[in-house]
Amino acid sequence: MPKKFKIGFLKSIEIPLIVELGEGVRKRVKDILNYLGLHNVVILTGRKSYEVAGKKIESRISESVLSRFFVEKPSINEVRNFAVKLSYADVDAIVGIGGGKVLDVGKILATELNVAFLSIPTVASHDGIASPVASFKEGGKPVSISTNPPAAVLADLVILRHSPIRLLRAGYGDLISNVTAVKDWRLARDVVDEEYNEVAASIAEMPANLMLSYADKLDLKVIKHLEMLVRGLILSGVAISLAGSSRPASGAEHKFSHALDYLGYGEGLHGEQVAIGTIIVEFLHERKYGVGDWELIKKSLEKIRAPTTAKELSLTKDQIIEALEYAKKIRRKRYTILDEVEKGDIKIAVEKTGVVN
Repeated sequence: MPKKFKIGFLKSIEIPLIVELGEGVRKRVKDILNYLGLHNVVILTGRKSYEVAGKKIESRISESVLSRFFVEKPSINEVRNFAVKLSYADVDAIVGIGGGKVLDVGKILATELNVAFLSIPTVASHDGIASPVASFKEGGKPVSISTNPPAAVLADLVILRHSPIRLLRAGYGDLISNVTAVKDWRLARDVVDEEYNEVAASIAEMPANLMLSYADKLDLKVIKHLEMLVRGLILSGVAISLAGSSRPASGAEHKFSHALDYLGYGEGLHGEQVAIGTIIVEFLHERKYGVGDWELIKKSLEKIRAPTTAKELSLTKDQIIEALEYAKKIRRKRYTILDEVEKGDIKIAVEKTGVVN
C-alpha cells in the first residue's frame, strides 16, 4: 500500500448501470430506455454504422428520437456544434451507434449536456466501448478527455462479428496491452509510491490473460472468442472507472503508440501500434525483472494475423527506437519500465523480439 494512502473515506465510483453482451441485444434498446426513464434521445452515428445497425435501432425507438446526427470529423468543434444545435432541446440521453470515434464524440457530448449515454458499438477496436475516456486527434496530435462513463452498454455480437477483421485484431491488441500496463502500474507503486488499486488492476489483467491462454486456438470470428474479447474490452473500461484514470489499461505500450502519433510515423491503428509496443515492453519487463512472456504475446498476435513487425505498419527500425525514446517525454508523471532503460536496452528489445530485422 502506498505510504501516501489515507484511510478515511469510501471512494465513489461511476460505472455503467447496465451491460448487455450477446447475440441480438440491440433489440432491447427500447426496454432499456424505458427502464432508465429516458424518453427524449438523440442518436449519434456514422453513415456506414447507420446502414449496418443504426437504421433498425432507430426504428425500434422512433417515438423517443428527437434528432439524429452523423459524426463526420470527430473533434471538440463537432461536439460543440452538436451541443449548440441541441441547446434548446429537452434531451435526456445520447445514443451512440458506431465505432470508437462515434462513441467518443457521444461520451463527450453527453457529459457536456449532463445526460445519459448509451453505448452501442458496431466494432470492437478498443476499450472505449465502456470507458470514461474519449480519444481523438486535434491538429494531428492525440488528445484524451475524461468523460462520464456510459449509463448502458449494448454489445451485440451479431453486429460485431461482421465488423472488419482488422478492427477486431486491433481490439485484441488493445486488450492484451493490459498485461504490460498493469506491470508498469505495479512498478510505479513499488518505485515511486504511486497510488494503486488491486481490484482495478485485476479486472483489467484477468481477461487479457484469459485471451492469451487461448493463443493456440484463437479465432475472433468465432462467437465464443469474440465474446471473450468484447467482455474483456468492457471490463477494461470499467477498470479505468474504478482506478479514476487510464492506468490499468495504459502503460509504456500506450505511450509508444501516442509517440508514433505525435511524430507522424507509420500507418497503424491504435490497437496495432499498442500491440507491437506490448511485445517490446513485455520483453523489457521480462529481461529486467524476470516476469512476463513476450513470446506468448507475439505468438497470440501472429495466430490472429495481427501485425507484429515494424514493416507491417510501414515503420523503420530508427522510427521505432525514436518513438520509444520520445515516449519517455509523454505523461512524465506516469512511471513505466521505459524510465528504467537506456537506448541500448531498447535497441536490444526491438531486435530480440523480431519487431525489426
